[in-house]
Amino acid sequence: MASPSSRRGPVLPDFVIVGAQKGGTVWLNDCLRAHPDVYMSPDVHEIFFFDRYFDRGVEWYARYFRGYGGQQRIGETTSTYLAHPLVPGRLHQVLPQATVIVSLRNPLDRAWSRYLHLWRKGDIPAGLSFRQACEAVPDIVASGEYFRCLRSWRELFPAERLHALVLDDARDDPFGHLRRLYQVLGVNPEFRAAKTTGRSNEHATPRSVRAAKVAYHISRSLHRSGLHPVVERLKALGVQRLILEGGRDTTKEPPPMSAADRERLRAHYRVDVAALSELTGRDLVRLWLDGETAGQPPGDGQLCG
Repeated sequence: MASPSSRRGPVLPDFVIVGAQKGGTVWLNDCLRAHPDVYMSPDVHEIFFFDRYFDRGVEWYARYFRGYGGQQRIGETTSTYLAHPLVPGRLHQVLPQATVIVSLRNPLDRAWSRYLHLWRKGDIPAGLSFRQACEAVPDIVASGEYFRCLRSWRELFPAERLHALVLDDARDDPFGHLRRLYQVLGVNPEFRAAKTTGRSNEHATPRSVRAAKVAYHISRSLHRSGLHPVVERLKALGVQRLILEGGRDTTKEPPPMSAADRERLRAHYRVDVAALSELTGRDLVRLWLDGETAGQPPGDGQLCG
């Protein structure tokens, strides 16, 4: 692979983490930002070029990498890419030689986390249960159908450039998990970011769902206008903490996922997870749906076939 600095035209990423949503991608981005061999845009965690802003053109996209300083790899992370039907073709059109990385989380836990994220932002109508929210916003469940989502990616990117990481491995061995990612990218695998054993983008209960909804609407508008420094400055001033924190009041949160809802999701995902298990060479049915797998080696994460 040619180094980014040797290419003609605008400097663009040579790897992209495409999802999944609520699959640990913010944590991966934070650790990659700290790696001296990797350049990630300092402006935002997610650019959304290939799904939301593709009509703005490659030159617009390239502005996010204007600070590139000769690092070995240039990357982007946007968790909504994996499930979007148009992104694989668009990304292949612009970055045909890119390494594509997918971070996979137990789809039941991911669905619940996605629901909480939407609830926190005020995007779920008041009074809806988890099951009703899944019916109103089908993406809560559909984005966890990883095998289905990967079909288009596998048609465009060869197995040696399409890699899957399983988030469960990070829980058991965060250093080893990141080492595998660094090895895929060909950068120093022994680097240890400060956030390696930390957490990113954790759920927080809003003081007021209405206030949170207004705040997120303003944040989205500022990001769409390219005013990312304004958003970061507001965060630094404590606006986010003022809206989302102040003591965790669990009485304000939705009730936990019911046993019936969990069983319904297990049944829904079983065929997809079985196919994904065959694809990755890992027993993800047992790991995610039927209990933990003890002592199973993580494998290299390359998608076969």
